[in-house]
Amino acid sequence: MALFKRNTVNIILNKNIESKGVIFSIQQDEKPLSLPIRLTVSEMKGLTNLDQLQLVEDLWLDEKIQEVEKYSYFLSYEMLYKLESEERAILTLPEQTTAVDIKIENESFVGSKNFKFIPRIHTEGYPNLHRVGTRKGAIFELPTKENILIEPEYYSLLENIANAPDPRDRDELFLYIAKIKKQAKALGVRVSEHIEREEYEFIDEVSIDLERSHNSITFSSSYKHDELAEEDLTELNKTRSGYTKLGTTRVFVDQNTREKAAKVQQIESIQGQDIPKFVQNPSAFIPEDIDISLEDFGERVKNLGIRVYKAQPFIHANKSENGWFEYETGYQVRDDQGNSISKELDDFFSEDNSGDFKQLDEDTFVAAPAHAEDFNHLATKIKEEAKQNPSSQVIPSNYILEIFENINNIEFNQPIQEVRETLNDEQVLNNQPPQGFTATLKSFQQDGFVWMKSLRFTGYGGLLADDMGLGKTIQVIAYLSYLKEMSRLTPTLLVLPKSLIDNWIKEMDKFAPMLSGNVYVHLGSNRIKDPTIISKFDIVLTTYQTLIRDQLVMGRVDWQMVICDEAQAIKNPSTGASVVVKALKNRGRIALTGTPVENNLTELWSIVDFVQPGILGSLKEFRNSYEPRLTDESAYDSIQQDIESKIHFIYKRRTKAGELKDQLPSKTEYKFPVPMGKQQKAVYKNILKQVEDKDMPPIQGIMRLKMLSSHPGLVDSSYKGTNIKNVPKLVKTLELLNDIKNKGEKAIIFTEYREMQVILKQAILNKFDLNPAIINGTTDRRQHVVDQFNQKDGFDILILAPKAAGTGLTITSANHVIHYTRWWNPAVENQATDRVYRIGQEKDVHVYYPIVTSDEGGTSVEEVVDKLLSKKKELAENVIVPSKDIDIEKEVLGQVVN
Repeated sequence: MALFKRNTVNIILNKNIESKGVIFSIQQDEKPLSLPIRLTVSEMKGLTNLDQLQLVEDLWLDEKIQEVEKYSYFLSYEMLYKLESEERAILTLPEQTTAVDIKIENESFVGSKNFKFIPRIHTEGYPNLHRVGTRKGAIFELPTKENILIEPEYYSLLENIANAPDPRDRDELFLYIAKIKKQAKALGVRVSEHIEREEYEFIDEVSIDLERSHNSITFSSSYKHDELAEEDLTELNKTRSGYTKLGTTRVFVDQNTREKAAKVQQIESIQGQDIPKFVQNPSAFIPEDIDISLEDFGERVKNLGIRVYKAQPFIHANKSENGWFEYETGYQVRDDQGNSISKELDDFFSEDNSGDFKQLDEDTFVAAPAHAEDFNHLATKIKEEAKQNPSSQVIPSNYILEIFENINNIEFNQPIQEVRETLNDEQVLNNQPPQGFTATLKSFQQDGFVWMKSLRFTGYGGLLADDMGLGKTIQVIAYLSYLKEMSRLTPTLLVLPKSLIDNWIKEMDKFAPMLSGNVYVHLGSNRIKDPTIISKFDIVLTTYQTLIRDQLVMGRVDWQMVICDEAQAIKNPSTGASVVVKALKNRGRIALTGTPVENNLTELWSIVDFVQPGILGSLKEFRNSYEPRLTDESAYDSIQQDIESKIHFIYKRRTKAGELKDQLPSKTEYKFPVPMGKQQKAVYKNILKQVEDKDMPPIQGIMRLKMLSSHPGLVDSSYKGTNIKNVPKLVKTLELLNDIKNKGEKAIIFTEYREMQVILKQAILNKFDLNPAIINGTTDRRQHVVDQFNQKDGFDILILAPKAAGTGLTITSANHVIHYTRWWNPAVENQATDRVYRIGQEKDVHVYYPIVTSDEGGTSVEEVVDKLLSKKKELAENVIVPSKDIDIEKEVLGQVVN
């Protein structure tokens, strides 16, 4: 509880620790307050518990606490465990969990009406915690008013012990004992000798087993238990009883486990053409109400040994010695990593009316490409044309165009590629969107719009990898408007993270009302399962997870376009999302991502394999060509140029610093060296000495030096109230903000430290009579805060964590960015600045870096961080460099500590 008194106004944060979590309530002058807290600037200025109130509001905005009744807000223990230790400390809850040692005794004997378990709980500081403390859920309250937070798995055990059945209900009692014994054994918790002798076993796991016959796969379930013999489990599986006695051992099966096993038995067998579909995406065949580990189950499916390949149609034009063209057509059969398996003739899929898959033998299937019949017909026509004009030295572009317009994912060799890239059409080259599209595209966006139209015209897919904030969404909406006008839109599928769905709909409503009338969001328990109905919508939006689940439905729709936003979701070629998206029937494909490479080059290959299979060769060839060279930073540019030369027609990336610097307002960066305050110097030296004497781990030392550079109160709470004059970095920041105020403009400040956010807020309140909002998450409630900030006229300030700026926030009403603390990775820092420096920004942008320096001959941690970030910044612009490879934390550690 904290108390604030100013002009007879009291602000109190109450907390009640309960069995399931913590209840918070806020009072002002003994009257309850609701969240978000609405106080005047005058009231905010005098708060002594601003950090607490700010954090509670943050948790509410992030939907981590819920309103359970009016003025009462509930934080579950599950969520409490997920909070940072700093956050728990602000709430005056235990910062760290405490290790406990438990022994389970019992009162009376099993079968007695007085039987119960008695847990004896000990910690290093309290050998009899169960006697001296009062347990409320995961927290023990001590007579000293201290609280102890126990580890989550022991909290679960104690909760299960507390939920004892009536001891006179023997069946429920035996089940309860078996369950507690199993959980105790898993945790290494001792039980009494009496209970140890009682032979009870508890089964709460079930596995899904698969049996393969010649033309079907059947499901069965089996119970799992480490101690019981296989034959005993088999007998239990047959009876499906919740209880059995094996000699002197009583065996109990959890009710939910029994129900799950029964549901598995009811799954229909997989037959015929569904077998390869099941192998590619097992989750589409498992009912949603059966909770299983798809990772483990996926391994079982792989062990069936069924191979599923994909066939890519190809047309090769080969010049003979006399300069005439001869044509080779057919299908290239590949595995999911692009390795060539075989080459087949045109009629490969027409011999036996194969359907979606052609079965080569009992364990081998080949997926038929969409429009295989059309391909066979057109391939025949082009070869007949060649026969009729055997001396032709020109490729017949009319037939090539017909193929491009009707069939996707075709592999071409160089002569046809050259014809393809010269094809154009007056309508395609027109850079003006339809009249119903109300936005005004910038010139580079018009270029992207025309590029997407040309992709469709020539049968290519495309990867739009523009820098964050350059309007990838609006370019696609312009393209969708064009497709609508050309009657080539219905149906189009947009696959994207759930958090982006509302933004897409809002943007379409705003800039292309003609698209809004026939849009369907495919989500939730009542989603449509009829592909015929789905096909009638112009635009269907769904998530990657839902698409995986509904592959059998969505795979039967003939999509005009499949568009993947945040296409990093298909960066792994073997995941369900990647496999399912690549299997969809379509006439065009576009992937959107500003970061096609995060961890390794396989990610780029997988995304390109969706938009234009085969263009980068097999995954093995691709990795062998480039990944060994990534160990040399000097090779990055040549690697990027080499890869881009192979995908130039299907790949478009524009950056603010490159091609677009003349089409956007300017961005200017300023670095301000500031000295350490007297308190900071003393603590800085002390931390370095602790690391040198090995009293503090080096990585902890670096983190504390970085926090200290922000404010001494972050590492020593006694300095939290220190005069602002003692923190030159904070003084400089306020001077910058004062200049911004005089211009009547807005600023955003980045720092990841919650305590620093509150210190900044308090300083801004006192100096400017302004209450700045703080953002640490990306929920809908946060968006409302940003909307209010953007709509307000004149000077204002927003404080954000860098990670909150990853996706989804547009803050173009501000044109000043202060990086109060620096992130370890320049890509993350760039993304933070891009919240402001993006399409929609009409003013010149100013970015400030106040940097704490050392005046004693050494180099401060912030100077080292700045130097390394500057060095890595150019690499962050290189799209093929994995962002994890430009993290500087280890280099900072080496330079500062050593």
